[in-house]
Amino acid sequence: MRFLQFVSLFLLTVCNPKIAHAGDFVNPELNFWTSELRDSVQKNDYRITIVTDKFNISGIWVVRRIDNSWRGIMMNEFGLKIFDFICTEKKCELKNVVALADKWYIRKTIADDIQFILEIDNPDFKKALTTQKNLDNNSLTITGKNNMLQRFSNGDMVMLNKKRGLKYVFNKI
Repeated sequence: MRFLQFVSLFLLTVCNPKIAHAGDFVNPELNFWTSELRDSVQKNDYRITIVTDKFNISGIWVVRRIDNSWRGIMMNEFGLKIFDFICTEKKCELKNVVALADKWYIRKTIADDIQFILEIDNPDFKKALTTQKNLDNNSLTITGKNNMLQRFSNGDMVMLNKKRGLKYVFNKI
């Protein structure tokens, strides 16, 4: 009887299933970014539109992977810079923001959304661990707490920020 505790403890440790980590069950089919949509070596150009209930901002979004971080710029069609950014799995920071959008809450919202878009396939990105992925007719939908990211079969991509009512529409140039 006195060895019963040790036997049960031994059986619990031996029979305990392995705890799964985020990278253990990566299905490449469920990755948002495909090699056709984003190159991790070359620069990537996208046409982007940010839509709110009051206004739309359209422009060009240029992104490149440099020193384990995504660095990029958003500018309008005439070449006027709206903002620059540096994004990793831990933090995204906007730099050189145009005066119209240079408010802390706008910067924070856009930085969080850019980080969600760029780092969604990174297993070290904490928000990616709590998302649900659904593949239906070559259209992938990734749903997070406040964000929904969609990739359609024609290559168009849409990100919805449900909390702030923002919609980002972008496609590869």
